[in-house]
Order: sequence, then C-alpha cells, then structure tokens
Amino acid sequence: MKKILITDDDQGILDIFKIILEQAGYEVQVYGDASFILENKYTSPDLFFLDRKLSGQDGLKICKFLKSQNSTKDIPVIIISATQGIEKLAEEAGADDFIEKPFEIKDLLSVIEKWI
Repeated sequence: MKKILITDDDQGILDIFKIILEQAGYEVQVYGDASFILENKYTSPDLFFLDRKLSGQDGLKICKFLKSQNSTKDIPVIIISATQGIEKLAEEAGADDFIEKPFEIKDLLSVIEKWI
C-alpha cells in the first residue's frame, strides 16, 4: 500500500484528505504542521502533500528543504494552495506538482496516480 504524508493546518481539510485517500486505497499520515519534517520525526512516504500556508511555516520552504535532503529528494512533493500563481511558486520551490484549491476529487487522484 502506497503511503501519502499530508500537512495542512486546517483539521477539516486533513480529515477530508484522509477519508478520500484511504477510500482510494492509500495509507495516509496527516500532520497539522511541518515541524516533524524539519525534525525528521516521520516515516518516509511515497508522496508528500504540503499546504502552501502552514501556521508559522511556509510549505514552499518545507518543499525546498525536502528536495535538498538525500533521503527525501526523490520523493514527489505536491503543493496544495488557493494562492493564485501557485504553479510558478511550486516550480521554483522544486515541487513535482501542485493542486489548486478548490479541486475536484478526480483531479486530486489523477495527480497522485501520476506520481506514485
């Protein structure tokens, strides 16, 4: 079973992602902030989903951090955001892809299938 790690500071969004992705057959880890990533306190996933705006942290900076580490540089990172122009920002941060909020479930699953 492929594992997806999701960070978002909105518990409701985390719950929705968890339900959708578990029903699609993925193992899901959810976190309300990204400090665990910076402290390397997680089990390595097959895919990272990072919210662009996390409480006190920038998902783009977390993406850059992940892409700079030997242990995570080859794991796909997808940025999730309602920010206009997120495609360019995600690309500059080294993200493999992005999803704009709001999104359709089929589009979310399509992006995941593309990367894992």
